[in-house]
Amino acid sequence: MTDQTAPRVTPERIKHLHDSLTYETARVPATTSTIATARLPSGFVVAIGHSACVSPANFDAEMGRKIAIGDAATKAREALWQFEGYLLAHQLATAGQP
Repeated sequence: MTDQTAPRVTPERIKHLHDSLTYETARVPATTSTIATARLPSGFVVAIGHSACVSPANFDAEMGRKIAIGDAATKAREALWQFEGYLLAHQLATAGQP
């Protein structure tokens, strides 16, 4: 068993940040592509998601929004782990801790 008392990023911290995200979507004009941004309350864009279909006849705006938001949410979770890991490493290095 390893010592779990060292500073670390926790799943609870990531969940809290992920739950605070808001999403905005837009359809790329004249395409079947939809993009979604995942933003923190500060306005910082954590991730961008995308969806598209091949045939314009199959385009469904609501489905495109849901898929783009899902893609952004998945990418945002990974980015939050990286951002929070970097922040903790920087804070520890600045404080002179290993």
